[in-house]
Amino acid sequence: MFRDGRQITDPATLRSLVPLSYADELFSDDLADENLEQSLIDAIAPSGGLRFDYDGESTALRVSTEYVTRRPLTPQEIRALVEYTTGQWSDGIGENWVSESVERVGYCIQCITFGDGLPDEYPWVDLND
Repeated sequence: MFRDGRQITDPATLRSLVPLSYADELFSDDLADENLEQSLIDAIAPSGGLRFDYDGESTALRVSTEYVTRRPLTPQEIRALVEYTTGQWSDGIGENWVSESVERVGYCIQCITFGDGLPDEYPWVDLND
């Protein structure tokens, strides 16, 4: 998160922005434009906006995208969906959010991806029944 080219890491400021979401575009809307298997595209119900939360300890917001599925996904489908999602975070819906975030919340909020020095276990995938 940035303002005037400086990274904002103050916990009080980060906490003040959440919950924060961008649902103008759904990630599920662009699935057919990607090189994904039709069975995966069919398995995803309309869903998948950007959501930002703060854990109270780190120096950044945490981004997430939640999908609703019509059936359980296979491990291969989950990997493909993660790859698609993180790609959209950095270029696509995430980039659209960056251009909107300053006007909407007063800060430039970017979605950080793999090449940005993230922990080895990133991204985290949570499955809910």
